[in-house]
Amino acid sequence: MAQPPSNHLFVIRVRPEDRLASERLAALGRIQPLEGTDALLLSLPADREAPQAAWRQAQEVVGAAGTVQPVLLDEEGEPHYPTGEISIRFKDALGDDELRRFAARHDLRLLRRNELAPQQAVFQPLDGSGSYLPEIVQRIERQGAAKAVWANTLSRYQRVALR
Repeated sequence: MAQPPSNHLFVIRVRPEDRLASERLAALGRIQPLEGTDALLLSLPADREAPQAAWRQAQEVVGAAGTVQPVLLDEEGEPHYPTGEISIRFKDALGDDELRRFAARHDLRLLRRNELAPQQAVFQPLDGSGSYLPEIVQRIERQGAAKAVWANTLSRYQRVALR
């Protein structure tokens, strides 16, 4: 897996009318707005169990009111914040019907095709509150139908002056 999930940082998206979910999450850890988005960032104590178990606990608190996804970490340990979408680059460009069948087999919703790369499309899990993105990405990778699979993320970058 290119970007392993954090076991203590989670992106939370709740419907605006259900802000009580964020109050319930405060019992688990620190909640703060995720800058530049409508999402929240949940920070749990760093000595937590496995990422999927921590995710499950947070998702149980949120319930159907929203989604919880682990922050993904790159090789430098820098955080990348999942949007809830998955990009898939197939070995060949698929037709609309083929993409819809693929989506149905994997409990995904086809959101859009990539205009510049016809073999690439963006999907979203049908059950956002019950879907663990790293698991979906791994499952599709293992099946071998795709050339590359990744969770779409928002990332922060820092400019470094070269001398």
